[in-house]
Parts: sequence; structure tokens; C-alpha cells
Amino acid sequence: DCLEEWDIKRIFCITVDNATANTSALRKFKAGFLQQHGNDALVLNGDFLHMRCATHILNLIVKEGLMEVDDNITAIRNGIQYVRSSTPRLQSFEYRVESGKMTRGSLPLDVKTRWNSTYLMLDQALKFRLAFNKMKANEKPYLDYFKEMVEGKERIGPPTDCDWEVVDRLVQFLHIFYNSTLVLSASKSVAAHKIYNEIVTITRTISLVGDNSGDDNELKYKALSMLGKLKKYWNPFREATDKGKDKNCQMNKLLILASVFDPRKKMKFALMCFEMLYGKDSLEYGILSDSMLDLMKRLFDEYSASASKNTSSSGTANSQGQGVSSTHSQDQVRCEVFSKRTLANGVGYERMDNLFEELVQQSGFEESQNEVDLYLKENLENPKLMKGTEYDVLSWWMRNSLKFPILSLVARDILAVQVSSVASESAFSTSGRMLDPHRSCLTHYMIEVLMCTEQWLKCEIHFNEKGVSTIEQMLSDVELQDDLMREFEPEFNL
Repeated sequence: DCLEEWDIKRIFCITVDNATANTSALRKFKAGFLQQHGNDALVLNGDFLHMRCATHILNLIVKEGLMEVDDNITAIRNGIQYVRSSTPRLQSFEYRVESGKMTRGSLPLDVKTRWNSTYLMLDQALKFRLAFNKMKANEKPYLDYFKEMVEGKERIGPPTDCDWEVVDRLVQFLHIFYNSTLVLSASKSVAAHKIYNEIVTITRTISLVGDNSGDDNELKYKALSMLGKLKKYWNPFREATDKGKDKNCQMNKLLILASVFDPRKKMKFALMCFEMLYGKDSLEYGILSDSMLDLMKRLFDEYSASASKNTSSSGTANSQGQGVSSTHSQDQVRCEVFSKRTLANGVGYERMDNLFEELVQQSGFEESQNEVDLYLKENLENPKLMKGTEYDVLSWWMRNSLKFPILSLVARDILAVQVSSVASESAFSTSGRMLDPHRSCLTHYMIEVLMCTEQWLKCEIHFNEKGVSTIEQMLSDVELQDDLMREFEPEFNL
């Protein structure tokens, strides 16, 4: 119903989370949409329609890593709760930090349902490991705190050396996913061309940790477990189970192809990633490189055919609307008709201007066919950006749209693909939507106030059924009215 209301008749891809129900839902949607709008309603017949949310997948991988270390994390969390529970305890902790010549800093408490706040808490707590050990050795109230009964059990802790070592390894994993989630969950800039870099970075890092873990079987097991979850969703090759049924989800190859449309990378970056993952002489390297070129040309051919169809239909409409102009005299019409005749002895009558027009059209078609090759053969862009600024890949394609008229249309749609269906705040959450990673001391009322205020600032404001886009717009309208009143006030007085 929404698609009909918005008059959407062609779809490139749809980004959803990784729920199994979405797979079957999109399968039914694909069949129904094609039946309703024809075979051209989906790009490439909908082969790449289903885009799984990248941040949901990252969240699943992180959960896999957190699954068996809950007690270790709880021990450190309880230690931090003790320090933050009163001013004397905090002063005692700060004294031990100063006496141990440790770097001073805040000691945040996490929100259990948000793994990013857990990561930040553990990362900071590791810097004060010595201070916690001193409290464990010399501070009796600290030890008594863990003997208190909570829900019929003693508190977990205080943190032991084993707890610190386990958490230290965990933080190394979480750091990878923390940075990647920030990149992929951006809501105000395109991220499609960045995702393959994050996928390969995570895959290689976890693989190296697993291979170089030595005798640390626990670390190796954790790395292999997380890697298995990653490959379930981001493996470009299908893997059949023993029963012959494919339980793994094939990676949408648009995630790889999007990096090719970054003029700073093109195919060279993708080929480097294939080499790092599989080896340059491997079968996988050849299959993926060929499939990327094939997919790029298939998209180009489909967009080229669509552009030609639109051009011809608009040309027909213009000719029907204008009729025959005065410059097209009857003599000219007769000349065009006569140009199609055959002279005596089978000799064909061909006008040179007609032959030249055919030559121009043919050369133009051949040049357009080489847009892909031309783009890939050109040197990589190497812009010098100021620190903190981001390269605008969409602007590059807009500036070069005359040079690559068809390929720029493909790039526009591929780079617009949403690789994540959630913003960064939701991406870190293992439960519902929250406001801030460290809101432990806020009352429920204050959280509600902040949530409502945030939504009011984001959403459209309606006043007397007249839409005002933002509060800033409403204020600017008031200022404009004041300026007009001051400008025309002398005329009103007259």
C-alpha cells in the first residue's frame, strides 16, 4: 500500500535486519511486485534485493564474544559500583591511583544492554587495574562489599587476575567492532562504499588472533566462534551443510561492488582484499574478481537499456507534440522517402549525411560500452583532505556525470544503498532504544523528557495544521516577519 501511495514502480534493494521472517517476506514481496509491475520492476531481476543490516550482524558477532565472559565482566562492574557508590570510597580509590602513579581519568559505569558502554567501561577499568588490586589487598570494606547478599547470593567479585586477563582479551575484540559500528551506522552520510573495508578488517583481525593465539585455547575458541558467526552472513560463497541444505546466508555482492565505485579505490582495493583473504593464486580470487566485473557490466547494460528506452520514448512524445515544422518542407520529406529506395540494377541509394548519422550513433554506443573500462583504467583519485574532513564520493560522480553518463546513474543508486537500518545509538543496544551510553543516574522522568525533546527536535512541528520543518525554521519565520514590519512600518503610519 505504501509503495502504491508513493508511486514506487522500480526497486533496487531493501535493507532489513537479519530475522528469518524477513527472508521469506522479501521472497513473497519479490514475486508479488514483479507480477504487479512487470519484469523491469526490480534491478537485475531482484537478485540483489535483500540487503541485511550490517550493524545487526555486528551485534550478533559481539554477543557471541560476550556470551561466556559474563561473570568476569560482572566482577569488574561490581568493583566500579563500589567505587562510585559514595564519596569516601571514590576518594580512597583516587588516592590509590595517585600513589600508583597511574593516569587519572573517569571511571564510567556501563548500561548492561549496550555493549559499547560495556566496552568503554572495561577499557577504562583496565587502566586502573593496579588500584583495584591495592583495594583488594588493603581495604576491608571493599572485601566486605562482595560478601553482601544480593538475591540470595554473594556479589560476584572482587575481580581476580584471571578476570582482568579475560577482559583484556575481550576489549581487543570489542575495539574492532566499536570502530566499525561507528562507520557503518552513520545516518547523515553514505556508507555503502566503506562496508567492505570494515568486513575485511574484522575478518582478517579475528582470523589472525585465532591463528596466533598459541596455547591460549580459550582465546582461539572465542575467535573461531566469532569468525563462524561472521562468515554465516558475510561469506561471498555459499556453503552447503551435510544434509545438502544451505543454512548460511550468501553475502550480497553489492557490498563489495560499492567499494569499486569509490574513485580512490576502484577494483584495486577489492583485488587487494581478495588477495589478503584468499591468496592471489587461489580459485576464490579469480571467481570474485570476475564476478565483480561481470556484475558491474550487467548493471551498466541494464541502466544503459533503460536510459535508451527513456530517450526514445521522450523523443517520440516530442515529435508527436510538435508535428512537422515549417523547415521540414514537403521536398525534404520526399527526399527522405526517396533515400530508402533502390535504383536500377540493385544499386542502393544512400545519402552521405544519413550514413554519417549512423556512424555517430554507432560510435556513441561503442564509447558508452567502454565507460566501465575507461573508469577502471583511469588513475585513482588521491585528494588531499584536511584532517577531520571526509571525502565526498557523491560529489565526484556528480562532477563526472557528463564523462560517465550511464555509470554515474549506477553509482548514484549503489552508493545510496543503506547498509544499516539503524543509527549508531540503536546499533550498540542489545535491547530497546536508549539515549546515552552513561545514563545510570538519570531518573525515569528525566529520560522521558530527553527522549521526547529529541523526537520533537527531529520531527516536523505542526502548528495550526501548517507544517514548520524545524524550530530553527519557525524562529527564522518570526524574525522575517519582524524585519518586514520594521521595513514597512513608515508606510503603515502614513
